Amino acid sequence: MKFIDIHNHFAWDIDDGMESKEQAMLALEGAKKDGVQAIMSTPHFIPGKQDRKDVEAMSSRMEELKNLARDYGIEIYFGSEIFLNDDYLEMLDNEWFYTLAGSGYALCEFDVRKNIIDFGDEPDDKLYEFTVRNMIPVIAHVERYFHKGVSLEKVREWVENGYIIQINRTSLLGMHGETAKKNAWKLLHAGLAHVVASDAHRASGNRICKLSDAYKLVADEIGEKNANILFYENPLHIIRNEELEDISVVKKKSFFDRLRRR
Repeated sequence: MKFIDIHNHFAWDIDDGMESKEQAMLALEGAKKDGVQAIMSTPHFIPGKQDRKDVEAMSSRMEELKNLARDYGIEIYFGSEIFLNDDYLEMLDNEWFYTLAGSGYALCEFDVRKNIIDFGDEPDDKLYEFTVRNMIPVIAHVERYFHKGVSLEKVREWVENGYIIQINRTSLLGMHGETAKKNAWKLLHAGLAHVVASDAHRASGNRICKLSDAYKLVADEIGEKNANILFYENPLHIIRNEELEDISVVKKKSFFDRLRRR
């Protein structure tokens, strides 16, 4: 199976991702072995902390990564993970960020340390600002924002607004705790996800650029067709700046449902 990873911190020494070029090389080798064909480099862009000069420096490092990755047969696309803090509008208005692969899709994140439900309409207002600027927000690791259990109603509202839902491979595997794991699988079973990505930060350990293990779990649980959409087809649609596909999940019949049919 081949994969495209839309959320990745391989560009070294510019955020909390890879610490060195050597680590990036090891990570690229691991990604190649796992079947990853393309990676969107999405370093953290922190509004209020970074200006145009910082963006230029990050661009230069991503260009180095792009050239390095060619030796591994992996294509690198520029992107950013925009932190939606109180200063985010300045970054958007000054265009101090990169959309994913130059498309109309922009990866953004909220503070995972805070329960998003506690902030009322504020997250919705911030996401809306992307749409008035002709961008579609791709909400990173949605499952990690709901600390007391995911609100399918809220996520469904985002999907109906045209927003893209990204889930982390590490959440599906339980590496961010039981709540995030339950949230991630609940979103998949409800058909409320568009992309699974690695959010890789390291060359070894848990947060690596590996997707095959999560792909197998997802394919076994909701079908190979849906897994292909989440791990390859929709990421490819983003690169091509095309509309993404929805997954179609058939609810499994419970023991009592089967009894009723007798």
